[in-house]
This record gives sequence, structure tokens and C-alpha cells, in this order.
Amino acid sequence: MRFRLLLAGVGLALVGVLVAAFGLINWSSATGTREAQMRAEQVWYAQPRHHYRMLIRQRTRTGVCEQDLEIRDERVQTVHLNQCAQPPIWTVPRLFSWVKQLGHPSGLCYPSSLQCTCRVSTHLEVTFDPQSGYPAQVRYEWGLRPNWENVDYWQSLLFRSDRIDCARRTRGGGAVELTVVAFTPLP
Repeated sequence: MRFRLLLAGVGLALVGVLVAAFGLINWSSATGTREAQMRAEQVWYAQPRHHYRMLIRQRTRTGVCEQDLEIRDERVQTVHLNQCAQPPIWTVPRLFSWVKQLGHPSGLCYPSSLQCTCRVSTHLEVTFDPQSGYPAQVRYEWGLRPNWENVDYWQSLLFRSDRIDCARRTRGGGAVELTVVAFTPLP
């Protein structure tokens, strides 16, 4: 009996250490992206950029598309090319806002906040242009993983016959990669 209690205690301690380690890794990654973005925004807003043209390539699980946009005073003035199935709205400030939004995902529990069997797992990589500061490449990946730190996951393993397979339920998961292929300041 004592051995079982000792084994259970060691197991719980190990789970706690793993949860803390994963939390620190995710926190430091997000902090690094936020700090890099703050520096990039300072570079961007320190220069007068009222008129520019951007060619953006977007890669998703459904394919690759491009938008070639001319922007004046942070509004899309001319659409030279739009192969994407979305409105041409990209400006540098909108790219910055999108990166901020991706860095703070909402609703991290699945299937709901009341039953948190799976957890939304995200990974964000951003490269900023060193001279102008705009987000030159954004890669965002997401999916579901077992929520080991929540009792709902363990209860579903022990007491439910229809166990939730987090990886299989990631139908909407995947990756989005957005790259600024060309950036041209205009007079």
C-alpha cells in the first residue's frame, strides 16, 4: 500500500514538473516574439511609410495564393493581383495586429471550457525585416494535444468508452505561412 502511494506521489510530481517545463517553454517563446515585434514596430513607425506596394504569398493546407497590393495611408488603394479566396486587406499594421492575435490564442480548451480533455497547441514563428521592421514571414501551426494537466483528460481515459483522441479530432488544424515576397516603398 505504501509503495502504491509513493509511486502515485512520484508520478504526480513528474507530471507537475513536465507541465511547468512546457509552460516555461511556451511562455519564453511567446515573450521572445512579443519583444521582437515591439522592436520591429518601433523600426516601422520611426520611418515615414505612407505609400508602398507588397506582394504577399499565403500557404495553407488548401494551397498557395498571392496578393499584390498597393497601400497608401494604411488603406489598400490598388489590387494588382488577388489569387486568394479572401478580401485584400493586408497592410503592415494589419500584419502586426494579426501576429499579436496569433500570439494570444483564445479558447485553449477542447471540446469546451467546461470539459477540457484536449488543449489547443500552437506554434508561432515570425521573422521581421531588419531594415523596415514589417513582418517578412509568419508561420503559425495549431492542433490539439491531450490535456494531461486537467482531470477531464484522465477521467475520459478511465471512465469513458468513447475516449477522445485529440490528434484525430484536429480537423481544422494545420499551418498557415504568410510571406512578404516583395516590399517596395513608393513616392
